[in-house]
Amino acid sequence: MNENLEKHKELSTTSPMSRKRKPQQIVFVIALIAIPLLIIWMYLSPSKEGEPTFEKLQSQTKEKTQLEVMEDMWEHHPGHGPVALELGNLYLQDGQYRKAIQFYRIFLESDTSATGWEVRLDISRAFAALQQPDSAIAELNEILKQSENHPGALYNLGAIEANRGNFSTARRAWETLIETHPADTLAQFASAALPKLNKPDGHP
Repeated sequence: MNENLEKHKELSTTSPMSRKRKPQQIVFVIALIAIPLLIIWMYLSPSKEGEPTFEKLQSQTKEKTQLEVMEDMWEHHPGHGPVALELGNLYLQDGQYRKAIQFYRIFLESDTSATGWEVRLDISRAFAALQQPDSAIAELNEILKQSENHPGALYNLGAIEANRGNFSTARRAWETLIETHPADTLAQFASAALPKLNKPDGHP
């Protein structure tokens, strides 16, 4: 009789605990399996048609060149002066001289800075690369109207005129540069090249 009572007590104290533990253990095991499966499904599940995945967007950004990034920016912010200037610089570096001139012009239309007009040096370079020396010189003359004896304009003017065989005009430009900006690196380049211009105009 006592043994039966002891067994009954043992069962009554252990059985409720067992009944409580089992559901908790089952839930814990299910969570261990279900949560990683949910994460894997979210990561690998196909996106809706036309909706790019994060990985795709990330790879597209990495694949784009700086020029393409700025072109995208221009598409969303057309007419923005600093973007136009940067596009002009990038097109010039890329050898797309007509596009460079186009965006430099857009920049000049909206520029209100004190030195923005100096972008004409790059416009002149683009025209020179397109074998249009008259247009290149016209830009340099515009700079010289803004800043008499501008070193960059004088040096480039001398170089373009020398390439055209106008040695007397080239000499005047470089002599002015050397006289007004003797310590400038461009003046030193001009001084070193000046003896080569001691020949009649049109001489090869």
